[in-house]
Amino acid sequence: MKSVIEERPKKVFKFKIFIFGIALGGVVYLVLILISNWSQLLEYLAQVPMSIIVIALGLSLANYIFRFMKWILFTRSLNLSIPIVHNFKVFFAGLSLAITPAKAGETIRAFLLRKSSNVDLSKGLASTFSERLIDLLAVTILSIVSIILMGFESDYLPGILIILFIIMLGIVAFMFDSIYQFFAKIFHIGPWASIGKYVEQFREDVLVTFQLSIFLGALILGIIGWSCECLAFMLIAHSLHIPMSFQMATFIYTTSSIIGAISFLPGGLGLMEGGLEFFVIDLLKIEYTLSVALTLLIRFTTLWFGVGIGLVFLLWSTKELEEKNQKNSFSKADNNDNS
Repeated sequence: MKSVIEERPKKVFKFKIFIFGIALGGVVYLVLILISNWSQLLEYLAQVPMSIIVIALGLSLANYIFRFMKWILFTRSLNLSIPIVHNFKVFFAGLSLAITPAKAGETIRAFLLRKSSNVDLSKGLASTFSERLIDLLAVTILSIVSIILMGFESDYLPGILIILFIIMLGIVAFMFDSIYQFFAKIFHIGPWASIGKYVEQFREDVLVTFQLSIFLGALILGIIGWSCECLAFMLIAHSLHIPMSFQMATFIYTTSSIIGAISFLPGGLGLMEGGLEFFVIDLLKIEYTLSVALTLLIRFTTLWFGVGIGLVFLLWSTKELEEKNQKNSFSKADNNDNS
C-alpha cells in the first residue's frame, strides 16, 4: 500500500489558475455596474428577449465550431492521428483558459494531447499557436475591411487602420524565413542559446500548418467564425434599440478584441470592455449605462459562455487522465509487489 501512496500521480491540472482571471472579471464588472445607473441597467437588461440571448449563444458556439475546424486542419497537417471525439474534447477544454493572459492558457491542449495521446509537445503547441495566430489575422482583416466600408467616420479611425496594418504585417513577417531569421538571432546568444533549437523546431511545426491551402482554409473559417460573433453583437445592440450596422458592429467588436488581445490581460478583461464602451459611445452617441448593458451581454454570451463550456470539457478530460494515471500507478505497484 505504501508504494501506491508514494507513486500516486499528481493532479493533471490545478484550477488555481482560474482565480486571477475570475477575480479580475469580477472587479471589472463590479466597477462597470457601480458607475452606471443600477436601476436603469436592470431595465435595459430585462428588455432583451431571451430569444436574442439564445441566438447570440448559438452564434458564439458557431464561432467555436469554426475554430475547432481550424484546429482539425492544423493537427492533421502535422500528421497527428487523434480520434475526432478526443480531439473535440481537448480543443474545447482549452476554451476554459481564455481568461489567462493573452489566452496563453489555451496551450493546455498541447499538454492534454501529450499526456493522453503521447503527441510531441512542440506539435501540440504549434497547433495551438497557429490557431490563435490565424484568429488574430482574421480579426485584423475584419477590422480593416469594416473601417474601409464605414468610410472613416471618425478622426481616429485612420490611425487605427495604420496600427492594424502593422499588426497584420507582423503576423505575416513570422512566416517569412529571411525576416524571421533576422530577429531570431537572439536565440543563439547567451542564456537564450539553450532554447534556440526548441524555438526552431516549434517554428518549423508552425510553418507546416501554414501551407497555402491549409492557411487559406483556416483564414476563411476564422473570418466566418468571428463574423458570427459580430452578428451576435449587432443583434444584441438592436434588441437594446441601438442603431448599429453590421460593418459598425464588426469594427467595434473586432477592434476592441484586438485591443484586449495585445494587452496580454486575462481574456482582455478591462481593455476589451473599455474599447466596446468607448467606440459605442463615441460613434453612436448613446448613454453610458446603455453601453454597459450591451457590453455585459456580449461578454457573457461570448467569453464567459466559452469559458463555461470549456470548464466542463476540462473537468472531463482531466478526470479521465487522472483515472488513467491512477490505474497505471496501481498496476506499477502490483508489479513491484510481485517482483
